[in-house]
Formats: sequence, structure tokens, C-alpha cells
Amino acid sequence: MNLKSITFRCSAPQLRRLENAMLAQSTDNRTSFISKALDSFLTFVEQDENQGLNLFELVDKVDSLGSAANFSSQA
Repeated sequence: MNLKSITFRCSAPQLRRLENAMLAQSTDNRTSFISKALDSFLTFVEQDENQGLNLFELVDKVDSLGSAANFSSQA
């Protein structure tokens, strides 16, 4: 497997949410945490009922599942 690095910047609130989530999961490795989150999201998107949805429809679907805060308000 040929691994590639991805670098991105995030806002201070996003970084705080990331750090809080890492603490809740007892994870001290950002790369591992983000990789697991991306894998979970891709698994969600690949489900039959989600495959035809666009990004906005996916956000609405995630919001409808009932997390602590609306996904659409956390970006």
C-alpha cells in the first residue's frame, strides 16, 4: 500500500471538538482517530440506502440520526 499524507487546517472550535472527542475515546493519536472517523463515514456512505445521496442529503441524514449536536452546525 502506498500511503499518502493529507494536511489540513481547522478552526479553533473544530480543534477543540477533535481534542475532546479524542479524550472521550482515550486516543492520543490524531491520525488514528481521524482515519477511524473517515472509515466510519465511508462505511455509512456505502450503505445501500445512502449511496445515491449528495453531500447535503448526507448531512441531513446524519442530523436525523440524533447526535448531541447537528452535524451541519459543527463544520
